[in-house]
Amino acid sequence: MDNRPIGVFDSGVGGVSVLRTLIELMPNEEFIYLGDTEKVPYGTKSREEIVQYSLDCAEFLKSKNVKMTVVACNTASNNARDELREHFENIRLVDLVKPILAIEFEEDEICHIGIIATEATINNAHFRKSLEEPEDSGKVKLFKKAGPKFVELVENNEIHTDKADHIIEEYMAPLLEENIDVLVLGCTHYQFLKKKIQTFAPDLHIVDPSEWAAHDTYKELKHREMLTDKTNNKNVKFYISKESHEFRDLASSLLEFECSEPEIVNIH
Repeated sequence: MDNRPIGVFDSGVGGVSVLRTLIELMPNEEFIYLGDTEKVPYGTKSREEIVQYSLDCAEFLKSKNVKMTVVACNTASNNARDELREHFENIRLVDLVKPILAIEFEEDEICHIGIIATEATINNAHFRKSLEEPEDSGKVKLFKKAGPKFVELVENNEIHTDKADHIIEEYMAPLLEENIDVLVLGCTHYQFLKKKIQTFAPDLHIVDPSEWAAHDTYKELKHREMLTDKTNNKNVKFYISKESHEFRDLASSLLEFECSEPEIVNIH
C-alpha cells in the first residue's frame, strides 16, 4: 500500500487522455498532472530540447513526492526515454511498438499499418530502430505520417469544427490510399480526435498506445502492492507552466468532470 500521488506529465493537455484511463482504472488514487504549456508542442522541438523539458517535468513531479511518474507524451517517451530512466525511478513510458506487435495478423496476408505521430517521433532514431522488428517479420508494411496540426486542434479546443474535419482528411487521405488496415495513434493528443477519425474511416481499426500505458501503470502498481487504500474519488491537482485560458475547460470536457483551476509553476 502506498498513498502517495501518481504523477503524469505531457507537453500540454494531450496527456489528459492517459489520465482519463488511469482514473477509470484507479478512481481512488490521487493524481498530479503537469502540462508544460510553456513549451507545447514538443513534437517540433529538437531532441536536446525535448530531453531537457522532459527532465524538468519529471524533476517537478519528483518534488511532489509522487510514487510513479507516467510520461503521457509519445514524443518525450521516444526522445528522452534513456535520460528519464537514468535519472528517475518508477518511470512509465508510452510504448508505440508493443501495441503493434500485439496486433493479430492474418496468416497469409500482409497487414498495412499507418502510424501518425509528431515530427520528432517520426524522425527519432530509437523509434525507427524499434520498428525494425515488426517490419522485418514480413507480416506488416508500415506507413508513417507526421500530424502536427492534430496537436494544435486539441490544444486550441477545435476538435468539433470544420477545420478539424479538413485536417483529418488532409492527413488520412494519403494513408487510406495505401489501403491501411490499422491506424496507430502515435501522440496522446490524438486520442481526442479518435471518434472523428473513425467517422472519416469507419472500417479502420484504430490502436491507441496511450491506453496501453495506463493499463501497464495499473498492473505495475498492483503487482508491487503500491495502490492506495484511500477513497479519494477523482482527486486531481493540475499544474501548468504558462497561463492557458483553454486548459481547465478543455481538461474538464475531456475528463467529463469539473477540474480544479491549474496552478502556474516555473519548471524550466
